[in-house]
Amino acid sequence: MVWSGRQIHHPSLRRRSTAMPVDRTAVVVTTIGDGRFLEHYHSAALAEGVLDRVTFFVIPDRKTPAALFDRVAEYSARGMRIVCPSLAAQQEFLDRVAFGELVPFDSDNRRNVGYLMALASNATTIISIDDDNFPRPGESYFAEHSVVSGKPITCNQIKTTDGWFNICSMMDVEPMMVYPRGFPYFARHKARETLWVETTARVAINAGLWLGEPDLDGITWLACPARAVALESESAVLGANTWSPINTQNTALHRDCIASYYFARMGYPLTGMMSIDRYGDILSGYLAQACVKSMGHFIRVGTPAVDHVRNSHNYLKDATHEMGCVWLIEDLAGWLTGQKLTGATYAEKYQCLAGLLDDAAERFHGFIWTDATRGYVHQLAYCMRRWTAACAAAEQLSSQVAQAA
Repeated sequence: MVWSGRQIHHPSLRRRSTAMPVDRTAVVVTTIGDGRFLEHYHSAALAEGVLDRVTFFVIPDRKTPAALFDRVAEYSARGMRIVCPSLAAQQEFLDRVAFGELVPFDSDNRRNVGYLMALASNATTIISIDDDNFPRPGESYFAEHSVVSGKPITCNQIKTTDGWFNICSMMDVEPMMVYPRGFPYFARHKARETLWVETTARVAINAGLWLGEPDLDGITWLACPARAVALESESAVLGANTWSPINTQNTALHRDCIASYYFARMGYPLTGMMSIDRYGDILSGYLAQACVKSMGHFIRVGTPAVDHVRNSHNYLKDATHEMGCVWLIEDLAGWLTGQKLTGATYAEKYQCLAGLLDDAAERFHGFIWTDATRGYVHQLAYCMRRWTAACAAAEQLSSQVAQAA
């Protein structure tokens, strides 16, 4: 057991591998790019010898160029298992699981199509990536993410004195330490102690980190742009009362957890220039995290790291669009850590959480809590309930596929 006043890896902690055998795995990505990421994932799967166990669900949108479909054809011919549904096929599938009207076009919300298709494919491990995340040569990308496959592991557990852990502190970041996108501002720059203690854990979510350009909010990119040079800590699980934002970049989930991982719809106008935007993954990560903790399972953070080569961004615009959610997280994050969820499954926990959100929306106060903001939270809770039903329908499709096989 080691206390560390700084949030860094203690040198006395031994490194250990938690790579697991790769079972049925699905990788989900939305893109309006040309699909160059496929080359890197093909190389990674080939190096690990898992081409036959990994299916890529590449979800195009209305702005996706023809070059993507050419690359899909090329890498399919080279042995990759790729599902790249047309817009019509996506809509047909969504209608089958009664979620068709809730997934807009021209939105990263279409990631939900991939999650549901991955469930229906009977995958055990579901990995969510962005199209600017690239696996690193020589690393066991798929085996590391397979830590969510269901078997308990022995690893270090992180506990902090205030209940918050900065996952960016697990990396060597230059020129100064930063906080990940979605880390509440009320918990930043606070003195805290961190305890590392060995434990046995069932991991439901594995949050891999990002080297090169870490996942920071627009405010941070404007004020102190940073680069993550290397991992500085071994992987560990967050303690039952220790929280961190979780995104959808390089994040793996056990299939059971998908029922609590609806990607929240963004682009909701508030007042003036403010809107609820750019934090759909952060909201989904916090809500799923509450369910994971309530189930007695764990979130592992660290490996596998990806090289993050960010697509073009206007950080001033990003900061403007993110501000509504920055304020929302300031209230929701503190509230969420105190909730007790009922239910025996992820779906039941998530439905309970939806009800608690509905009630809380009318009790929050402050300048961000206008009628529009309360309306957004009610809409989110409604979509969460619909999501659990859609996941159940996808599970039923999965059972039918298994029986047919």
